[in-house]
Amino acid sequence: METGPALMQTIRPADARRLARAAFEEIRAASPRLQMVIDEAPTQVDLALTIPEQPGIDFALELNLQGDELHLSAGAFWLRWFPSDNDVVVAAFRTAVMGLLQGDYRIVEYSAGGRVFRAELERAVGGAWESIGVSTRHWNLLRCRLTARVLWNRV
Repeated sequence: METGPALMQTIRPADARRLARAAFEEIRAASPRLQMVIDEAPTQVDLALTIPEQPGIDFALELNLQGDELHLSAGAFWLRWFPSDNDVVVAAFRTAVMGLLQGDYRIVEYSAGGRVFRAELERAVGGAWESIGVSTRHWNLLRCRLTARVLWNRV
């Protein structure tokens, strides 16, 4: 969930880290049977949480903090939520991650010629799927066979 200028403000790195760590701990506490690893000193980002593919989750999830942005990636999907010190933004991030872990959310990957060009985070709403966020990669799609793969933790 990318937010507009009205919510943008300066956030101190220590505050962003503390808030992200609290969100990661809430996610971990909500799914105690899943192995989750918090990396306090990753090389490329400020803080990271890895949830590997394992019994109980059919795909790996990577969560991280980059500056004032919370990031989620799984398969070919990647999305950021910011600013990370906004309660509404953090709640939307946490809800999306927990939804993926509990099977209420899914990711649909669209491919052409064997390469993913679009991945969409969706949530179940009244028997249908509602889009929450999209990540895209631009490939030449002409004369390619289009396919879709669903990452959905059916618990």
